[in-house]
Parts: sequence; C-alpha cells; structure tokens
Amino acid sequence: MPRCVFISSYDGVSRCRHAAHAQGFCRFHYAALLAGEISPEGYIMDTLSDQVRRREINFHGIRPAAVLVGPGSGPGLSDC
Repeated sequence: MPRCVFISSYDGVSRCRHAAHAQGFCRFHYAALLAGEISPEGYIMDTLSDQVRRREINFHGIRPAAVLVGPGSGPGLSDC
C-alpha cells in the first residue's frame, strides 16, 4: 500500500507513515493540502506562520525522538 508523500522538515527525509488517501497524501495531510498549508510536492508552505500548526503538520505520521507541540514545549519550559 502506498504511503503518504508528505516529507517532514524534521530531518528532511522522513515521510509520513500513513497510507495514501488522495493525491498521494494521507487524510490529515490531504486536508492540509486543501487548506493551502502544504504544497502538492509535500512540503510545508513558507506562508504558514502558525508554529504550532507547522509542528502538527510536520510531526504527523513520523516518530521523532520527541515531539514538541504547544505551550511550554520549548527547552526548559513547563506548563506549571
């Protein structure tokens, strides 16, 4: 079964591990494509300035050592 064609900028080579749904993208990344958040080639658009959303798109379907999304996700920060 073909995998999603999205390429994460996490390391520049990791691809989403989910099955392709439409136009080569999984359901999540296809919705991002339709919203204009990623290009048809599978890269996040430079015009997307919401950093939390960029991380959601970037890390969906890959398994990095640590996924940091949302408030308090920076080094040494806490939600306490």
